[in-house]
Amino acid sequence: MNIVSHIRRFWRFHSLVIGALSVSFLTLGCAVHEPAFYEGTWVVTEGYSVDATNDIDTKTQPILGSSMTYSSEYAKLGQALCEMPTYTSKQVSPDALKTSYHVSPQELGFSTGSITQIKLACVNSADGIGATLLFQDHSLAYTTVDGSLFKIEKTL
Repeated sequence: MNIVSHIRRFWRFHSLVIGALSVSFLTLGCAVHEPAFYEGTWVVTEGYSVDATNDIDTKTQPILGSSMTYSSEYAKLGQALCEMPTYTSKQVSPDALKTSYHVSPQELGFSTGSITQIKLACVNSADGIGATLLFQDHSLAYTTVDGSLFKIEKTL
C-alpha cells in the first residue's frame, strides 16, 4: 500500500467520525428543554387584600415566607406535594383582572398590557396557595388565596 491510499482511508474514516459527532451535537443542542418562567422556587413576600372586609394582617401571617416550587415533574405548594402537575396558561386582560380580583393592574404594579395566568392542576388536590399565578413580562408575580393576592418573588 502506498501513502496516498493510507491518507484517503484516514480522511474517509475521520470524516465519518466528524459527521457523526456533528449530527449528535446538533440533535442534543435542539433537545435541551428550556424551563418555563414560572419553574423554580418562589417565596411569598407581601399580602394584598382585594376585599376591604378581610383583615390582611391575620391572613398573611401564616402565608408570608411560604415557598412554592414548580417543575415539570412535581410542584410543592408549602407543605403539599403535587404529583404530575399540569399547567394551563392563558392571557388575562386588565379589565378581566379588575373584574375577577376587584383591583386594577396598576395597583399591583402591572402595566396596561395583558397578564399571564397559570393554573396548576394535580392528580391529588392542589387548591390553596400557589395554585394560581399571575405575572406580566416575567417581572412581577402574584398568587391568590381566598380572595387575597400575595406577591411572590423567585429565588435564585
